Amino acid sequence: MIRVFRPKKAAGAVKVIIFIAIVILCIVLILMGLGRLGASQDTKQAKVAYDAIVKATVQCYALESRYPPSLKYLEDNYGVVLDHQKYVYDYRPIGENLMPQIHVFSATGSVAAGGAS
Repeated sequence: MIRVFRPKKAAGAVKVIIFIAIVILCIVLILMGLGRLGASQDTKQAKVAYDAIVKATVQCYALESRYPPSLKYLEDNYGVVLDHQKYVYDYRPIGENLMPQIHVFSATGSVAAGGAS
């Protein structure tokens, strides 16, 4: 009878390497999921900021029969609070009787909210 000699240490080492690879893969997948969650939250916050600006802009038009000339006007007269460190705001008035173009961008450039109005 012929016996094949297999060292048990090699089989154990393979199992350890597979286990370590699975653990590393799980950690990478968890970190990717957390990154996507953070990006999703940033997008929602940018949308909330955009919606607040649009609401104040429409309110200004309803009360004054003209759209506000700038975001500074909305901050001073309508209580809009803008986070200039977190977002970059693009507010382009077209005329007193036309809705301005409003965009909100993340300061890091990763998210955006808004559109042509």
